[in-house]
Amino acid sequence: MEVDLAQTIVTAVGEVPVRVVGAHAGSPRGLVVWLPPLGGSAAGCEQALRRLACAGFLAVSIDPPRHGMRADRPSGDLFAEVMEHFRATMWPILGGTVLDAMAVLDWAVERFGIPGPILAGGISMGGDAALALAGADRRILRVAAIAATPDWTRPAMTLIGQPERPIDQGEGSVTGSWLRSRLDPLLHTDRYRRRLDLRLDVGTRDSHVPGEAAHRFASELRSTGPEGQGRPGPRIDVVDHQGLDHSEMCHRHQILIEAIDWLVGRSPDRSPRRAGPPTAPVRSDGRT
Repeated sequence: MEVDLAQTIVTAVGEVPVRVVGAHAGSPRGLVVWLPPLGGSAAGCEQALRRLACAGFLAVSIDPPRHGMRADRPSGDLFAEVMEHFRATMWPILGGTVLDAMAVLDWAVERFGIPGPILAGGISMGGDAALALAGADRRILRVAAIAATPDWTRPAMTLIGQPERPIDQGEGSVTGSWLRSRLDPLLHTDRYRRRLDLRLDVGTRDSHVPGEAAHRFASELRSTGPEGQGRPGPRIDVVDHQGLDHSEMCHRHQILIEAIDWLVGRSPDRSPRRAGPPTAPVRSDGRT
């Protein structure tokens, strides 16, 4: 189906508000879901969606549970609630975002007849959800996650901008704990033993979403080896941005641009085409 680049479709799949930005006129190269951070919305992802669409992809985003058109309180109040009762509040939102994203991908594939690859990405909570989505949905071939983590327990997590103040995360609810047990990437590394490209951009001074878990995840995936004889295994690249904390990682435009360009800049055969580094990052293999 042809979708005009200038067209933004705002619709709903069940109870999930969806924003779609069309690829160039003609058949899209594939489908990308870009997920918003805590307190964000699909509308707030418009800039990312348009850059993805300009690369020839059909780009979609959603309002996560309790966000955007589904908000039950102002975003600032929701943020305060999450910081005060992190596991009880965040885990249901995060797990619900993953399930909603899968349902929306089902809808988009059928509605627009997308034959190409499906990619995923996001910032902070959106990146967490994109990583978990790749473990739950084998259609996902590539993920770009900024200031995100594959470990829902976030060891040594502190308040944003206050590294001296650790967060008492509390206990997860029954629902949240159930979702975490089934979706947390570090609990299911076996699901990532397949053709899959992952890029995790982390800040070396980010103590709110510490980058240690990204490196631990990469180490575990590299140690698992390929899925089977003659079959490709995962490729994971952790990019350390020296001296940046969580807010800086989330708001530096050039980091977003490079992550998106990486996400769409390789063909399905995984031949690389990298953009230049925005903030002199150091990758996990020591390259600059």
